[in-house]
Amino acid sequence: MTDAGPPTALDATAIRPDYATLPAPVREHIEQALGGRPASVRLAGGGFTRGFAARLHSDSGAELFIKAAGPQTPQVQAMYRQEARYNAALPPAVPAPAVVFADDVEDWTVTGFEAVQGDAVTLPMTPETVRQLLDTWAEAADALDPPPNALVELGVGVKTGRSLRLFNAVASGERPSFALPPRLQGRIDELAALEAPVDAVIAADRISHTDLRPDNMLIGDGRAWICDWTSPRYMAPWVDTTLMLLTVHGDGHDADSLFWNHPTAVGVTGDELDTMLAAMTGGLLHGWSDRPENLISPAIDGMMRWSGLAAADWLANRRQW
Repeated sequence: MTDAGPPTALDATAIRPDYATLPAPVREHIEQALGGRPASVRLAGGGFTRGFAARLHSDSGAELFIKAAGPQTPQVQAMYRQEARYNAALPPAVPAPAVVFADDVEDWTVTGFEAVQGDAVTLPMTPETVRQLLDTWAEAADALDPPPNALVELGVGVKTGRSLRLFNAVASGERPSFALPPRLQGRIDELAALEAPVDAVIAADRISHTDLRPDNMLIGDGRAWICDWTSPRYMAPWVDTTLMLLTVHGDGHDADSLFWNHPTAVGVTGDELDTMLAAMTGGLLHGWSDRPENLISPAIDGMMRWSGLAAADWLANRRQW
């Protein structure tokens, strides 16, 4: 156990509408793609956006994973529409569920994904699960190098560290201080100095997922898939490796060893890793108090705090604080 405390329930964070509450034209569109009314609807328990997301199974045996959002949650609708565009542009070698259809139905957006035979990742994870997740990310990162033309043509942006300079903001007086675990208390100036070069550290000519966490992955019999390609950006892929390993560290595994043995870590320095850990610690522990109320499940607060404490613990171990 690390300073992150008890594990968070990755498969029980969502607040989602029921299938029956979707507008009739949306349900009719889904059922046409499914080949009939769904015999079962299994809502996705993980995730934080407040949109509809579920695995639907018909009597004929057809299955789809459906995401849908309407005008009452405009940010979620925009995210789902964007995810469909990016996901469809991924190379076949990227282990991600394929887009079957992506349509606007009246004032709703509806996407049907391949219903891969996998389940949400839960904690605690076995070492084999961790290995599969990391191997899957290595496969995806390799498939995205060089950046695929289909993604480039969609106008993929550049990931910046704009939201990852919280310790500098506290040190300069621009923001009030926020709660830190004991091992980091009294070290604001050190943390600010570590965090300062974050833009240079994450810069790259490669495209990465930018939100790679175990709860954005599915795991099946001997393999895994990466989901939620909502915001791929030009960013060093090892930054996503670090983000994934926050959960792994909080779960009690040796994140440091796993990081340095991952293919995306080639060429990374210890100082660069510490910069990223400091930046992630500040961003996660500061939290997201000004988020749109109808966008995100309140469970994000606990997840961010838990992940921030895992980042802080990993960093403190590395710096021998």
